[in-house]
Formats: sequence, structure tokens, C-alpha cells
Amino acid sequence: MKTLAVLALVVLTGCSDRSTQDVDPRISDASRPLVFLTHPTEPPCSYTNEAGAIVGTDVDLARRIAAKMGRELVVKSVRFSEILPLLKAGSADFGIATITITEARSRDVDFSAPYAFGGACFLYRTGDPKPRMSQIAKLLVGVEADTIEDVYLCYHGGDPKRFSQLGEAVAALENKEIDVVLFDDLPLKKVAEDSHGRFSVTPLVTRDGYGVAVDKRRPDVLAAANAVIAEGGAK
Repeated sequence: MKTLAVLALVVLTGCSDRSTQDVDPRISDASRPLVFLTHPTEPPCSYTNEAGAIVGTDVDLARRIAAKMGRELVVKSVRFSEILPLLKAGSADFGIATITITEARSRDVDFSAPYAFGGACFLYRTGDPKPRMSQIAKLLVGVEADTIEDVYLCYHGGDPKRFSQLGEAVAALENKEIDVVLFDDLPLKKVAEDSHGRFSVTPLVTRDGYGVAVDKRRPDVLAAANAVIAEGGAK
């Protein structure tokens, strides 16, 4: 009986040690701030204001998640294409940048429930014919590299002109270097609104859900994000 008791103690101790090792230290250390990634070039979702601060509805949501967890928030500006790889590598805790939830992306990160629904539309020069998705093989379409619009166009036979950020694509459209821009509707509507009539947008050509992308080692962040979204904290 004594031998069995000793063996049981060893087994339990071993399991306890492995369980402790499996817990990400970022979870257990409440003094660590949350590292949040965004691509601040797309008002009203995420952008840099005149004072140099990163603001927008996506940033507001990130701050609500940090407040729910009682953690400080470190906001980092990165390229859109860097967000998911950095989360997968464990270099940050979560990211928000109107990231469309897809099955392929879910292999690398966890996604919250959708905090908003939108989709892609075309931005075009006012006075030009209104573009249609059936024309993409004939149009020179500008996209932000590695976005869902980039993938969508390639899948449907388009040959997009890729830019590192939306502003570059809009400048190319204004300079008649491309025919249209395909991107998320909210930023494009803002561009059209601020253009004093130079640009127009089409109705949605896709319908997507946007989620908070979370490092798979941070179930605590995922739970907090879902709780904030369920409470209407993304509004």
C-alpha cells in the first residue's frame, strides 16, 4: 500500500508540473500588459490622429478588452500582413484591424465571435462606369497586400495590384494608375466622404464577419474579447 501511495504521489506531482509548464506565463503574471497589434491606416477603424495617437473603433474595442481583464494595454502599429504571423509566434496577445474570419486564418490564431459585419466594395473615380465583380478580369484592381480582398480576387481570376496600405492604393486610383480599389466598406466609405465628390463606392460585393484575432496560447484574452462583444462593447 505504501508503494502504491508513493507511486500515486509521483504521478500526481508529475501531472501538476506538466500542467504548470503548459500555462503561458503571460496568463499567470497579472502585471504583464496586453500587447495589441493594429494597422492604423484605416479610419474610422484604426488610424493615427493629428496628435500622433493611434485611435479608432478597433482600438476602442481593444481597450475595453484590456479593461475587462484589468490589464494595461500596449498598442503596436504593424503592417496588416504582420499581425497574424506575430500572433502565431507569440510576440503579441491579440490584434484587431477589420480582420475577416476565415477557416484558413483560424489554423494560426483563434478568433472571437464577430464584433461587426461588413464586406468589401469598390472605390472608383466619380464619373467612371460603376465597376462590377464580373469585370475583375478586365480591370486593374488595387488591394492591400495579404488582405481577404487580395485572396478573393486571385481566387476569382483577378490579377490585383498590391499596395502596402490603403492610402497608397487610393493615391494610385487618383493618379489613374489603377481602375478601382477593392477593400473593406467602412474605410472606403470614409475615403469617399472625405474626397469632396472625387470618389464613389459601390454596394457590398462580399459579406464578411470581423473578429478579434488572438494568440492560441491566450484563452483568457479570447474569453474577455467574447465577453466584451456579448455585452455590446464593440459598439
